[in-house]
Amino acid sequence: MADDKKLYFIVLSVAFASFLGRLNLYTVNISLPTISHVFNIGTGEASRIVTVYLLVITSFLMFFGKLGDRTGQKNMFIAGYGVFILGSLFCGISTGIVTLIIARAIHGLGSSMLLAASFAIIARVIPEHKLGWGFGINAAATALGVAAGAPLGGIIAEYLSWRGVFLINVPLGLCAMICACRFIPSSVRDHDKISAGFMHKFDFPGAILSFIMLSALFYCNIIGNKHGWISFYTLALIVVFLITLFFFIANEKKHEDPLLDLDILKNSKFSFALSATMMAYMLIAGNAFLLPFYLELVKGLSPSGTGMILLVYSLIYVFVSPYAGKLSDRKNPALLCVIAMAAATVNTLIFSYSIKNSGLIPVFIFLVLFGFAYVFFLSPINNIAMSCSSKGKEGMASGLLNTAINLSMVFGVAIFENVFIVSLDNSAQHGVSLRQLYIPESILLNGFSHAYVAGGLMCFFAMFFSYFAKNSVSSKG
Repeated sequence: MADDKKLYFIVLSVAFASFLGRLNLYTVNISLPTISHVFNIGTGEASRIVTVYLLVITSFLMFFGKLGDRTGQKNMFIAGYGVFILGSLFCGISTGIVTLIIARAIHGLGSSMLLAASFAIIARVIPEHKLGWGFGINAAATALGVAAGAPLGGIIAEYLSWRGVFLINVPLGLCAMICACRFIPSSVRDHDKISAGFMHKFDFPGAILSFIMLSALFYCNIIGNKHGWISFYTLALIVVFLITLFFFIANEKKHEDPLLDLDILKNSKFSFALSATMMAYMLIAGNAFLLPFYLELVKGLSPSGTGMILLVYSLIYVFVSPYAGKLSDRKNPALLCVIAMAAATVNTLIFSYSIKNSGLIPVFIFLVLFGFAYVFFLSPINNIAMSCSSKGKEGMASGLLNTAINLSMVFGVAIFENVFIVSLDNSAQHGVSLRQLYIPESILLNGFSHAYVAGGLMCFFAMFFSYFAKNSVSSKG
């Protein structure tokens, strides 16, 4: 019982970092109009507050994952809280948009360190027969951050100040850091010192190449949406990505201690689990982006009403994730993933048809089934992926998994947006808000319907990859 209680506090310490990471994304998003007004900036400059945060998180995950394997995940986790707290403080006291963006980059560094270490700590500390339970609680904390982010950010920004959205992280982060110091056990590497030999052996060329590669891929999505997917700028970024990818792979193959051990990708179970995760997260991000437009433009809901509807599946995550995690410890987790994604495929395709019906019942049914399908997918798939990592390489696997998740969310939004816009017969391709355009409801509904057909295909491929993960033989990579 004492050991179970200790494991519970360890998982809660890690899960709180996931909660803060998601909370900060959504609390800041809801505060952007206020920040834009205070600094007298347009939406383009305001969007950089979000994009720089996501870019830094995504680009540094593999670096911090590998660094944590070498220096100790607990050290990385606690240092991540320190950087996160400093970044929050600097954001809260920023006097201009430039200083805020720089502070937000520091904020992103801290979040990247926390995310890279979090999965690795669970995989290292929690016994294999309880991994699903651990990842289930972590998934519940993530969902709670998503669910609470927008309403909490709105309350703080309205009744206190936009600065409070950042400054509230300081006391929360300090409390979380103290808990992490107390409850998370140290590994042998946590007591090691960074020596000159370590710095000499570390794969800095790989870290630099991965940063350029991921940055090019990240901005390719942004520039592609802005200037077109066959514009000079987009094609130039694709070329930069491909060139750096080539040199990155060549570097990793010959380096004695690579940033990314490519052998882990030879583990078919891990590769299929990674692919299934990416497909599934594309729908999560695309749905979170597009459904509010549907609820406000077609159903006429207010932003607060939309937020309440979207709470449905987040609350299902919060309350059901721990039980889904426990179930994945007792049953074949890959089988749960196949069943969950099969259900999600059918649910999403049915919604693409019923989206044209009147009332909110089709939306409510979709979100409930969406929540249950994903809650029985996310914990088991994390369990599968992290159980494939060998001892001492948990951080690398965690960094790669979280990098894939972040990139898939970026491209999920891009796919939903582009399918929706193309379906509008060029009506929305003039840089004008949809509210300012007269677009017949039937055309809007076609756009929403086609986007969710694309979402159904994402779920189908997630089911497909989960099936092959089920039938693959795992080898520790």
